[in-house]
Amino acid sequence: MPNPYSTPESNLHPDIDNGKNDTTSPLSATGRFSRYSFLAWNFLLNFILMIIVAVIVVITGAAANLMSMEDPNAAMTFYTSGPGLIILFLLLISFIFSIIFFIRRLHDIEMSGWFALLAMIPLVNLFFGIFVLVKKGTEGENRFGPSRATLTWEKVLGIIAIILIVLYVVLLIGSVVIALMAGGQTY
Repeated sequence: MPNPYSTPESNLHPDIDNGKNDTTSPLSATGRFSRYSFLAWNFLLNFILMIIVAVIVVITGAAANLMSMEDPNAAMTFYTSGPGLIILFLLLISFIFSIIFFIRRLHDIEMSGWFALLAMIPLVNLFFGIFVLVKKGTEGENRFGPSRATLTWEKVLGIIAIILIVLYVVLLIGSVVIALMAGGQTY
């Protein structure tokens, strides 16, 4: 007879452990990402990077020097110093993870990860990025493996990222319209 006071057992991830979902690490280039997962992980990566860079710039006291625009070589001086090199290293790591997320998203729409190289070509990356965000992923299993369950926090961060992207585009278009309406007027 089982002990009535024993800790109950339950599987908290019943859909993930049945072999029908991708359980690879999100930081691995193998596997798939849904649109929400792709947006969420990129948003998280860039948010963390932004905080780290801001902390480094503020701690080193370089913020005022970089923002004053008095010294044209201030950025070069900063990025060749120790803190600047740390930031450049972090940007490289961020770039590598962004490419990994791109590869996983491409796998979800049943495209080779090599197409992620298109993300490095100016202007092409804009249209290709929109395509990757709009294209619906393959349902079920494809040649890159089973689909990956999108976690709730990924959906929430993905929606926040979509809202921020739309807000950015609206503000960008608004600023262009205002600049065109102002014409050549100087204040």
